[in-house]
Amino acid sequence: MKPIVALFTTAVATCLFYGPAHASEQDGVSCPSGYDVSVSDGVLKCSVMLEFVRLSMCPRVDFPNYTQIDLRGVDQCKPQVAPLQGRASVDSAMTPLTTEPRIASINRPLSDPKVLATAGVIVPIPPADSAYQRRTDQVSQDRFVAHQIIYIWPVGMPLQSTVGHDPRNGVACPTGVATELLDDRRRLRCFNAEVRKAGCDAINPLNPLSPWMIERRSGRDLCVSKDITGNRVIGQYTIPIDTGYVGAMGNPATHGWTLDTDRAGHGNVDYWVKADVAYMYPVAR
Repeated sequence: MKPIVALFTTAVATCLFYGPAHASEQDGVSCPSGYDVSVSDGVLKCSVMLEFVRLSMCPRVDFPNYTQIDLRGVDQCKPQVAPLQGRASVDSAMTPLTTEPRIASINRPLSDPKVLATAGVIVPIPPADSAYQRRTDQVSQDRFVAHQIIYIWPVGMPLQSTVGHDPRNGVACPTGVATELLDDRRRLRCFNAEVRKAGCDAINPLNPLSPWMIERRSGRDLCVSKDITGNRVIGQYTIPIDTGYVGAMGNPATHGWTLDTDRAGHGNVDYWVKADVAYMYPVAR
Protein backbone atom coordinates (compact mmCIF):
# COMPACT_ATOMS: atom_id res chain seq x y z
CA MET A 1 0.00 0.00 0.00
CA LYS A 2 1.29 3.46 -0.88
CA PRO A 3 1.51 6.06 1.91
CA ILE A 4 -0.59 9.23 2.08
CA VAL A 5 1.50 12.40 1.77
CA ALA A 6 1.06 16.07 0.87
CA LEU A 7 2.76 16.39 -2.52
CA PHE A 8 3.52 19.27 -4.93
CA THR A 9 5.80 18.58 -7.88
CA THR A 10 7.67 20.56 -10.53
CA ALA A 11 9.94 19.54 -13.41
CA VAL A 12 12.92 21.28 -14.97
CA ALA A 13 14.17 20.62 -18.51
CA THR A 14 17.85 20.91 -19.44
CA CYS A 15 19.10 22.12 -22.84
CA LEU A 16 22.67 21.85 -24.14
CA PHE A 17 23.81 23.17 -27.51
CA TYR A 18 26.60 21.35 -29.28
CA GLY A 19 26.81 18.44 -31.67
CA PRO A 20 29.07 15.49 -32.51
CA ALA A 21 32.13 15.82 -34.69
CA HIS A 22 31.78 14.26 -38.13
CA ALA A 23 33.90 11.36 -39.36
CA SER A 24 35.89 11.07 -42.57
CA GLU A 25 34.45 10.24 -45.98
CA GLN A 26 36.00 6.78 -45.77
CA ASP A 27 34.24 6.10 -42.45
CA GLY A 28 30.86 6.95 -43.93
CA VAL A 29 27.85 7.80 -41.76
CA SER A 30 25.95 5.54 -39.38
CA CYS A 31 23.03 5.28 -36.99
CA PRO A 32 24.26 5.15 -33.37
CA SER A 33 24.04 1.92 -31.42
CA GLY A 34 20.67 1.62 -29.72
CA TYR A 35 18.92 3.82 -32.29
CA ASP A 36 16.52 2.51 -34.92
CA VAL A 37 17.67 2.30 -38.54
CA SER A 38 15.86 1.83 -41.83
CA VAL A 39 17.32 1.44 -45.32
CA SER A 40 15.25 1.56 -48.48
CA ASP A 41 16.52 2.10 -52.04
CA GLY A 42 19.90 3.20 -50.70
CA VAL A 43 18.41 5.79 -48.33
CA LEU A 44 19.55 5.56 -44.70
CA LYS A 45 17.32 6.93 -41.94
CA CYS A 46 18.01 7.02 -38.20
CA SER A 47 15.26 7.41 -35.62
CA VAL A 48 14.78 7.11 -31.91
CA MET A 49 11.86 6.72 -29.50
CA LEU A 50 11.71 9.44 -26.84
CA GLU A 51 9.89 8.95 -23.57
CA PHE A 52 8.30 11.90 -21.82
CA VAL A 53 7.22 11.55 -18.18
CA ARG A 54 4.99 13.83 -16.15
CA LEU A 55 4.36 13.00 -12.51
CA SER A 56 1.13 12.73 -10.58
CA MET A 57 0.27 15.84 -8.56
CA CYS A 58 -2.32 17.55 -6.37
CA PRO A 59 -4.25 19.78 -6.35
CA ARG A 60 -6.17 19.80 -9.61
CA VAL A 61 -7.19 23.16 -11.05
CA ASP A 62 -10.87 22.36 -10.66
CA PHE A 63 -10.43 21.16 -7.06
CA PRO A 64 -7.90 23.67 -5.68
CA ASN A 65 -8.27 22.68 -2.01
CA TYR A 66 -7.67 18.95 -2.67
CA THR A 67 -4.00 19.19 -1.77
CA GLN A 68 -3.52 15.83 -0.08
CA ILE A 69 -2.56 12.91 -2.30
CA ASP A 70 -3.43 9.29 -1.58
CA LEU A 71 -1.01 6.98 -3.40
CA ARG A 72 -3.12 3.81 -3.35
CA GLY A 73 -3.98 2.46 -6.80
CA VAL A 74 -4.87 5.44 -9.00
CA ASP A 75 -3.54 8.44 -7.08
CA GLN A 76 -6.34 10.40 -5.42
CA CYS A 77 -6.46 14.04 -4.38
CA LYS A 78 -8.29 14.66 -1.12
CA PRO A 79 -9.36 17.88 0.61
CA GLN A 80 -7.66 19.17 3.71
CA VAL A 81 -11.01 20.44 4.95
CA ALA A 82 -14.56 20.30 3.56
CA PRO A 83 -14.99 18.50 0.24
CA LEU A 84 -16.33 20.22 -2.88
CA GLN A 85 -19.41 19.04 -4.71
CA GLY A 86 -19.67 16.20 -2.22
CA ARG A 87 -16.55 14.52 -3.69
CA ALA A 88 -14.41 12.77 -1.08
CA SER A 89 -11.56 12.41 -3.60
CA VAL A 90 -10.74 12.93 -7.28
CA ASP A 91 -8.11 11.41 -9.59
CA SER A 92 -4.81 13.27 -9.44
CA ALA A 93 -3.62 15.56 -12.20
CA MET A 94 -0.27 15.49 -13.98
CA THR A 95 2.45 18.06 -13.59
CA PRO A 96 2.42 20.80 -16.24
CA LEU A 97 6.07 20.18 -17.14
CA THR A 98 7.69 16.94 -18.17
CA THR A 99 10.90 15.60 -16.73
CA GLU A 100 13.78 15.64 -19.20
CA PRO A 101 12.91 13.35 -22.13
CA ARG A 102 14.85 10.10 -22.30
CA ILE A 103 15.82 7.83 -25.16
CA ALA A 104 13.77 4.75 -24.38
CA SER A 105 16.05 2.13 -25.97
CA ILE A 106 19.14 3.15 -23.98
CA ASN A 107 17.39 4.83 -21.01
CA ARG A 108 19.47 8.00 -21.17
CA PRO A 109 18.32 11.64 -20.97
CA LEU A 110 18.95 13.94 -23.93
CA SER A 111 21.60 15.86 -21.99
CA ASP A 112 23.60 12.69 -21.29
CA PRO A 113 27.18 13.11 -22.61
CA LYS A 114 26.92 9.86 -24.56
CA VAL A 115 23.80 11.08 -26.36
CA LEU A 116 25.40 14.44 -27.13
CA ALA A 117 28.56 12.76 -28.40
CA THR A 118 26.70 10.49 -30.82
CA ALA A 119 23.51 12.26 -31.85
CA GLY A 120 24.21 15.87 -30.94
CA VAL A 121 21.46 18.09 -29.60
CA ILE A 122 17.94 16.70 -29.95
CA VAL A 123 15.23 19.35 -29.62
CA PRO A 124 11.85 17.56 -29.49
CA ILE A 125 8.41 19.14 -29.67
CA PRO A 126 6.59 18.16 -26.46
CA PRO A 127 3.60 15.85 -27.02
CA ALA A 128 0.07 17.09 -26.50
CA ASP A 129 -1.51 16.46 -23.09
CA SER A 130 -3.80 13.88 -24.68
CA ALA A 131 -0.77 11.74 -25.64
CA TYR A 132 0.06 10.92 -22.02
CA GLN A 133 -1.21 7.75 -20.37
CA ARG A 134 -1.29 7.15 -16.65
CA ARG A 135 0.88 4.39 -15.20
CA THR A 136 -0.08 3.50 -11.68
CA ASP A 137 2.52 2.67 -9.08
CA GLN A 138 1.76 0.70 -5.93
CA VAL A 139 4.49 2.26 -3.79
CA SER A 140 5.02 5.74 -5.22
CA GLN A 141 3.21 8.45 -7.15
CA ASP A 142 1.77 7.59 -10.56
CA ARG A 143 3.47 8.67 -13.77
CA PHE A 144 2.00 9.92 -17.03
CA VAL A 145 4.03 8.69 -20.02
CA ALA A 146 4.05 9.68 -23.69
CA HIS A 147 6.27 8.48 -26.54
CA GLN A 148 7.45 10.24 -29.64
CA ILE A 149 9.50 9.03 -32.61
CA ILE A 150 11.94 11.57 -33.98
CA TYR A 151 14.51 11.35 -36.77
CA ILE A 152 18.13 12.35 -36.37
CA TRP A 153 21.04 12.81 -38.75
CA PRO A 154 23.43 9.85 -38.94
CA VAL A 155 26.68 10.15 -37.01
CA GLY A 156 29.41 11.44 -39.33
CA MET A 157 27.14 13.63 -41.44
CA PRO A 158 28.74 17.09 -41.85
CA LEU A 159 26.56 19.76 -40.26
CA GLN A 160 26.79 22.08 -43.26
CA SER A 161 25.35 19.36 -45.49
CA THR A 162 22.17 19.14 -43.41
CA VAL A 163 21.18 22.82 -43.53
CA GLY A 164 17.78 23.22 -45.16
CA HIS A 165 17.04 19.50 -45.07
CA ASP A 166 14.87 17.27 -42.87
CA PRO A 167 16.37 14.13 -41.24
CA ARG A 168 13.04 12.36 -41.81
CA ASN A 169 14.04 12.16 -45.48
CA GLY A 170 17.35 10.41 -44.69
CA VAL A 171 20.65 10.50 -46.55
CA ALA A 172 21.88 8.74 -49.69
CA CYS A 173 24.94 8.59 -51.90
CA PRO A 174 25.15 11.12 -54.76
CA THR A 175 23.78 10.05 -58.13
CA GLY A 176 26.19 7.83 -60.04
CA VAL A 177 28.21 6.92 -56.95
CA ALA A 178 28.40 3.41 -55.50
CA THR A 179 26.63 2.70 -52.21
CA GLU A 180 28.00 0.34 -49.58
CA LEU A 181 26.06 -0.73 -46.48
CA LEU A 182 28.20 -1.96 -43.60
CA ASP A 183 27.86 -2.99 -39.95
CA ASP A 184 24.60 -4.89 -40.37
CA ARG A 185 23.22 -2.13 -42.64
CA ARG A 186 23.72 0.56 -40.00
CA ARG A 187 26.55 2.37 -41.81
CA LEU A 188 26.46 3.93 -45.28
CA ARG A 189 29.58 4.63 -47.34
CA CYS A 190 29.85 6.25 -50.77
CA PHE A 191 32.66 5.84 -53.31
CA ASN A 192 33.23 6.03 -57.04
CA ALA A 193 35.25 2.86 -57.62
CA GLU A 194 33.86 -0.25 -59.27
CA VAL A 195 33.51 -2.98 -56.66
CA ARG A 196 32.44 -6.52 -57.55
CA LYS A 197 32.02 -9.64 -55.47
CA ALA A 198 34.61 -12.32 -56.14
CA GLY A 199 33.21 -15.36 -57.91
CA CYS A 200 34.02 -18.07 -60.43
CA ASP A 201 33.33 -19.06 -64.02
CA ALA A 202 30.17 -21.10 -64.39
CA ILE A 203 31.85 -23.80 -66.45
CA ASN A 204 35.04 -25.77 -65.87
CA PRO A 205 36.22 -26.60 -69.43
CA LEU A 206 38.28 -29.51 -68.11
CA ASN A 207 35.16 -31.11 -66.63
CA PRO A 208 31.88 -29.52 -67.75
CA LEU A 209 29.97 -31.81 -65.38
CA SER A 210 31.61 -30.14 -62.38
CA PRO A 211 31.16 -26.34 -62.56
CA TRP A 212 33.42 -24.03 -60.61
CA MET A 213 32.01 -23.18 -57.16
CA ILE A 214 33.09 -20.37 -54.89
CA GLU A 215 34.38 -21.41 -51.47
CA ARG A 216 34.14 -18.59 -48.95
CA ARG A 217 36.77 -18.73 -46.25
CA SER A 218 38.80 -16.53 -43.94
CA GLY A 219 41.55 -15.25 -46.17
CA ARG A 220 41.48 -15.60 -49.95
CA ASP A 221 38.33 -17.22 -51.34
CA LEU A 222 38.78 -20.15 -53.72
CA CYS A 223 37.22 -21.45 -56.90
CA VAL A 224 36.90 -25.22 -56.52
CA SER A 225 35.81 -28.03 -58.85
CA LYS A 226 36.58 -31.69 -59.58
CA ASP A 227 38.51 -33.24 -62.41
CA ILE A 228 37.19 -36.13 -64.45
CA THR A 229 38.52 -38.60 -61.89
CA GLY A 230 36.66 -36.85 -59.03
CA ASN A 231 39.68 -35.23 -57.41
CA ARG A 232 39.32 -31.74 -55.92
CA VAL A 233 40.73 -28.97 -58.12
CA ILE A 234 41.48 -25.42 -56.94
CA GLY A 235 41.52 -22.55 -59.42
CA GLN A 236 44.36 -20.06 -59.56
CA TYR A 237 42.19 -17.00 -58.87
CA THR A 238 38.65 -15.75 -58.50
CA ILE A 239 37.11 -13.21 -60.88
CA PRO A 240 34.86 -10.14 -60.48
CA ILE A 241 31.31 -11.24 -61.24
CA ASP A 242 28.62 -9.40 -63.23
CA THR A 243 31.19 -7.53 -65.30
CA GLY A 244 31.59 -9.83 -68.31
CA TYR A 245 34.96 -10.93 -66.98
CA VAL A 246 35.86 -14.61 -67.56
CA GLY A 247 38.71 -16.65 -66.20
CA ALA A 248 40.25 -17.10 -69.65
CA MET A 249 41.14 -13.40 -69.59
CA GLY A 250 43.70 -14.14 -66.87
CA ASN A 251 44.17 -13.00 -63.32
CA PRO A 252 42.09 -9.82 -62.73
CA ALA A 253 45.05 -8.38 -60.81
CA THR A 254 46.84 -7.97 -64.18
CA HIS A 255 43.90 -5.99 -65.59
CA GLY A 256 43.58 -3.17 -63.09
CA TRP A 257 41.64 -4.99 -60.39
CA THR A 258 42.73 -5.27 -56.74
CA LEU A 259 41.56 -8.12 -54.54
CA ASP A 260 40.01 -6.94 -51.26
CA THR A 261 40.23 -10.07 -49.10
CA ASP A 262 37.46 -10.42 -46.48
CA ARG A 263 36.14 -6.95 -47.33
CA ALA A 264 35.26 -4.94 -44.23
CA GLY A 265 31.62 -5.28 -43.30
CA HIS A 266 31.06 -8.32 -45.53
CA GLY A 267 32.36 -11.17 -43.39
CA ASN A 268 34.53 -13.72 -45.21
CA VAL A 269 33.56 -12.47 -48.67
CA ASP A 270 36.25 -11.21 -51.05
CA TYR A 271 35.66 -8.37 -53.50
CA TRP A 272 37.52 -7.12 -56.54
CA VAL A 273 38.01 -3.34 -56.72
CA LYS A 274 38.90 -1.51 -59.92
CA ALA A 275 40.58 1.91 -60.05
CA ASP A 276 41.56 4.09 -57.12
CA VAL A 277 38.81 4.43 -54.56
CA ALA A 278 37.58 7.98 -53.91
CA TYR A 279 35.24 8.21 -50.94
CA MET A 280 32.71 11.00 -50.42
CA TYR A 281 29.99 11.97 -47.98
CA PRO A 282 26.36 11.10 -48.69
CA VAL A 283 23.90 13.91 -49.34
CA ALA A 284 20.83 14.89 -47.33
CA ARG A 285 17.57 14.38 -49.17
